[in-house]
Amino acid sequence: MNPIKRICRDLGIPEGDKFTQDWAYELPEEFRTEKWLSKYTLAYSNDDYSESEQDLLMQLILDVTNDCLNMGVSANDEVIINALNLLSSNHQRYSELIEYWALDGEPLEDCFALTQKIREIRNSIR
Repeated sequence: MNPIKRICRDLGIPEGDKFTQDWAYELPEEFRTEKWLSKYTLAYSNDDYSESEQDLLMQLILDVTNDCLNMGVSANDEVIINALNLLSSNHQRYSELIEYWALDGEPLEDCFALTQKIREIRNSIR
């Protein structure tokens, strides 16, 4: 089964349509909340998912974490900490995602809400 189809079926979220190119980034707002972020981190931790499914979930987790931070959720909120701990624990696997979100050389005020936390993770693993 297609990884997106399985995740969407299991979690009850939309797959998108034939025009969807970046599923994790195009998921509607109603699925981009703390409650849903918690579901995504739980699903990621589920041993039933393949690496490709986990990779899609990690993309989604980081994008929704960024959205939550933009909406004023504290970086010290448990759901944010859990999401970042998943990334940190799997940092070797997600080095490209870490570099993407870290935006090296850019001033923080021009970056994602998540960038500072990603830079902290990156600096702690070096």
